[in-house]
Parts: sequence; C-alpha cells; structure tokens
Amino acid sequence: MNDYGAFIERLKRGKLFLVASHYSPDGDAIGSTIALGRALEMMGKQAVLYNRDPLPGNLAFLPGSDRLVCKIPAGAAFDMSIMVDCAQRKRVSDEFASSGALGDVACIDHHKLQGVEADHVLLDDGAASTGEVVLRLVEAAGLPVGPELAKCIYTTLVVDTGFFRYSSTDARVLGLASRLVERGASPWEVAKNLEESYPESRIRLLARSLATLRVELAGRYATMDVTSRMLAETGAGIEYSDEFSTYPRSISGVEVAALFRELEPRCVKVSLRSKDRVDVAELAREMGGGGHARAAGVRIRASMDEAKRMMLEAVGKALNSVTGDS
Repeated sequence: MNDYGAFIERLKRGKLFLVASHYSPDGDAIGSTIALGRALEMMGKQAVLYNRDPLPGNLAFLPGSDRLVCKIPAGAAFDMSIMVDCAQRKRVSDEFASSGALGDVACIDHHKLQGVEADHVLLDDGAASTGEVVLRLVEAAGLPVGPELAKCIYTTLVVDTGFFRYSSTDARVLGLASRLVERGASPWEVAKNLEESYPESRIRLLARSLATLRVELAGRYATMDVTSRMLAETGAGIEYSDEFSTYPRSISGVEVAALFRELEPRCVKVSLRSKDRVDVAELAREMGGGGHARAAGVRIRASMDEAKRMMLEAVGKALNSVTGDS
C-alpha cells in the first residue's frame, strides 16, 4: 500500500481532484490537504480543497488555507477524491460519504488502518505524519519543494510529534525537519501561530478542564473532561482542547491519560495518550476508534459518565495485561 510510483501514475490520469480530510481537522489534516493540493497543481491538475468544518484559527497562517471550502461545489464531477489523514468517508462528512461526484476515491495516511473505504490507498505507517507521506509523494513525482510546501509539511510534523517530543521523533524525523527549514519553513513562525496565539477563551477552558482532573487505577490512569457547558461558558471552540490530553499524561506514574470531550448528548470523543507500555491504538480499535500506539482516539455513543466507566474498565484491563496483574 506504499507504492508511490503506482499512485502517481493514477494521479496522472485525472484532471479534477477533490482533496479532503477529517472533520475537526488538526494541523496534519489541514497541512496535508493544502500540500497535496499544491502538488496536484504543480502536476497541471485542478484541485478543490475541502473540509466540513471551519479552519482552526491557529492554522490560518498556512499559505493556501483561504482556499478551503466547507461545501463540495455543486455540479462538480471529480476524476478522483483523495482523503488525507483518514480512511472512512463519513470521517470526512456525511456530504462526502453520500456524494455521487467523487469519482475514484483514494486515501493517503500514516495510521494503521482498519476499514479503508477507498479504491486506491497510499499508506505509510512508518511516516511521522500524513504530511510526510505527501512529501514522499511529491519527491517521488520529481516536484520541487518550495517554501510554501515546506511550511505546510513542517507543520504536520510539529503537530503529530508534539513539537518533536513524542516517541515518533527520531533522527530521521529531525533530519526531515531540518531539510524543510532549509527549504523555507520557519520554526518560530509555526510555533508562534500554533502555541503563542491562543484566544483568552482557550486558557479559561483549560482552567475549567484541569479542575476535572482525576487520577485512578493506583496512579496509572488520569483523565480530564471538556463538557458542552464548559465550551458555552468560556466561549472556546472545542478545537482548542485538542492537546489537553497531554496534561494528565504529564503526571509522574501515569501510563495512560484520557481526555473526554462531550460533542453532543450521548456522544463523547475520547483522546487517549500513553507513555511507554500500553498501546492505546489497540485499545481504541477495540471500541471502534484508531490512531497510534501512544496517541489514539475513539467516539463513544454514550453519556459522559457511561463513557468514563467503559474506558476505566478497558484501561484497567490494558494496564493489567502489560504488568501481568490479574
């Protein structure tokens, strides 16, 4: 599933492409979407960049972000639609899943996937971000990597490696980042926009969420909550809580952390993080989600209390399995 040459040959046969990613997009989703759209245009193609949800404010600095549309253009007939950083059509949107205008559907990703809904797949789970897969595609096609492309790809790396702190960071990733900086990406510009430009409401939401901190399972499991009421009272968008799960994981002795976010009544998004031993991607997959060994997520159709009870039981079993406890 990582035959770059075959994927490029398929791209050459199309003219009009739709590039889309998952709803509630992060920096890897948006950076990869823009970078792939730019690459297609360098190949002489036309590309429409789509995401169901509005662009997160801290990603508006990416060149080309103003081209993202939230509706699939009426009357368009695409030769190919490419999902980046996700593999299920409903993860893009109901509109995307039901559209008859998509043409062939392709998927570009770096996650370990289950249930891929695509005719063509470019999967490289050794890549640190989906943006890195796009970069490999660009380089395999012999296309130049200019400052704008470098900035988008660098941002995908920063987001998915936690500013080069997570276990996915190694000498190869740092070398790749160095090359992108040489091509025009600015580490300070990216850091300033991602981490130094939050609205006041985000900090107030963090304060409310930190107050929900719970540490359980003999200090090995820690959780935080973000409820609909917190969002309404602070005025913060839910996207500003994307990295809150790093706080409970930062506690000494904690192996697994979970952030519970109430999307709607009886629908909870759970972001999972682990330090060293528990594969939270496996844990998430058992509940219908997915991700990476140290960062994964799942949506649970239940109340917050029910979702927390379900996850407590699952995490307890996972912790016991790695420690040999019964």
